[in-house]
Amino acid sequence: MNRFRILLAPLLVLFSVVALAPAAAAGLDGKWRVTLDHPGGELPFGVEVGRVRGKPAAWLINPPERLAVEAVSVQGNTLVLGFPSYNAKLTLTLGADDRLTGTADFVRANGPVQLAASGTRGAWRFAQRPVKAAADLTGRWSLVRGPRGEKGLAQLRQQGNSVTGSIQFPSGDVRYLAGDISGNTLKLSHFDGSTSGLWVAKLVGGKLDGEVFYATSRSATSWSAERAKGADLEAVMVEKPVSDRLAFSFPDTSGKMVSLSDPQFKGKVVVITLGGAWCPNCHDEAKFLGPYAKANKKNGLEVISLNFEYGDDQARAFRQMDSFAKRYNLAYPHLLAGQPTPESSAKALGALGPIKVYPSTIFIGRDGRVREVHVGWAGPATGALNAKAKKDFDLYVRKLLAEKA
Repeated sequence: MNRFRILLAPLLVLFSVVALAPAAAAGLDGKWRVTLDHPGGELPFGVEVGRVRGKPAAWLINPPERLAVEAVSVQGNTLVLGFPSYNAKLTLTLGADDRLTGTADFVRANGPVQLAASGTRGAWRFAQRPVKAAADLTGRWSLVRGPRGEKGLAQLRQQGNSVTGSIQFPSGDVRYLAGDISGNTLKLSHFDGSTSGLWVAKLVGGKLDGEVFYATSRSATSWSAERAKGADLEAVMVEKPVSDRLAFSFPDTSGKMVSLSDPQFKGKVVVITLGGAWCPNCHDEAKFLGPYAKANKKNGLEVISLNFEYGDDQARAFRQMDSFAKRYNLAYPHLLAGQPTPESSAKALGALGPIKVYPSTIFIGRDGRVREVHVGWAGPATGALNAKAKKDFDLYVRKLLAEKA
């Protein structure tokens, strides 16, 4: 009997250790509902953690988008989601209660910003048990935002209580929104590694009235929307340049100075995209512009990216720009032109500045004259508007390529 007790004792200890082991032993893999601490309430988004070819991988989930995270590392029970092209990261540690806690870190014009973050297992967005929706919001909505009355177009899709969609403004779209309607309360959110937003509204008398909160600004902006009856917004705004001449010389990420007057650009159609690695709409534009530039280089097209990045740290800006170019396999030069402020962009562009919206695009003909400026970009979340933006871009470039130098 004593011998049996002696043999049994280690097993009891082993089972006790297993029983008392933290729930973290379940691992980080799976689907998580992650939230950012926010003045308007929880700002949720999905994170899926897994492995690709044996290495840790993760995706941000804002249905229907499943966005691969650039850099993923796991150190013990801590998951680090890195967004080097945005100079941002999300750090989450799995505790004994099987919950995630941590921080989201960003760099903005006024310096570093840190938000508290937490997560639980699951794929729900706002309400786990929403009440019956007061209406079906599927369709187009004319939207007005802020005290200046900025007009936008929301395109929503509803299935049951789940709502997805996007909103296009003249300044660009807000990318992929996802959430739900419970009763007459609509909540939508998004997080793409850089920007985040929480859209909350009440549906009263067929009209949506509410507020939008942007996590890093910690403030609210009013908005309202009604069923759309008019035409779509333009995919981009087209402006005639105030000057047909542009000259610049800025360093690329190796420190080499590149000028618009360099021989490689003479007699070519030159498209100059004005953006920054911090700008999500610039990422959407790059997904189109990278392959387009490669396909049309043989036809006489050159592309230059003038980057306006936050802060005075040139080395950090170069790293961020390199990460951006590598992420989308961009072969054209990226030049550091300044910071994303009106003063800096006006200094860089002269009479063509300052930049009103990121991204914007300057089109230069074979004769070296500035022909048009396109303001904004409608990303893939906008559907038909994105298709129109790409079509209009291609038609105008083809027109310029057909001209003689």
